[in-house]
Amino acid sequence: MQDFHITWLGQGGFQIKIEDKILYLDPYLSNMVEHSPEGLKRLVPPPITPAQAHPDYYLATHDHMDHLDTDFIKEMNPAGVRFICPPSCKDALRKLGCGITEAQITVVQRGDFLHLGAFTLRAVYADHTPDSVGFVLAAGGLTLYCTGDTLYGEGVGASVNADVITCCVNGKLGNMTAEEAVQVALRSGAKLALPNHYGMFAENTVDPADFTAPAQAAGLRTHTLRHGETINLKALL
Repeated sequence: MQDFHITWLGQGGFQIKIEDKILYLDPYLSNMVEHSPEGLKRLVPPPITPAQAHPDYYLATHDHMDHLDTDFIKEMNPAGVRFICPPSCKDALRKLGCGITEAQITVVQRGDFLHLGAFTLRAVYADHTPDSVGFVLAAGGLTLYCTGDTLYGEGVGASVNADVITCCVNGKLGNMTAEEAVQVALRSGAKLALPNHYGMFAENTVDPADFTAPAQAAGLRTHTLRHGETINLKALL
């Protein structure tokens, strides 16, 4: 099994490295939310600047600004980046006028499956916005399920068969509670669970122990990520 590194960028955002490929998944790396009518201030600084951003793939689960950070995208160099997202995100990207071409954007909907060289990618059901998705990445015998933002439901995590799950646990603004996230993690078959969607905004956070305690009681291994922390999933499994 090849190394499979994941870095928590805060909120629901991750950098994932598989072989020599860098993936960004839902990174929130600007102050876009603070400058919006919501006015929520970051509690932690962005771990990546636009000048440091050189992903091969940029994945977005839905078009909310803390997951599709168009302020950051406008400042980074998009040349050579392949954007993979649901239709609403494509519309937002095409309006930016920062050099992203039609050919760089791959639209996915729930159930779509992509072969991308070193890994495969499947878009799965998420209950958050009309076209929101979760992502299942598989490479080198390891499967990672990223729920994205989602409410709880019987279809969330069904038929995923993951080794590792990253799941939202904040229980507000359209997301499942920590206790519900435990049920999704168990349903997914994951051996290791990584909670997220805490610690970015004072108005929308939760103690990750609200997830890890019942998860461990149910027999799930957990790891509470620090902001900017990188782990090798292969080593943890």
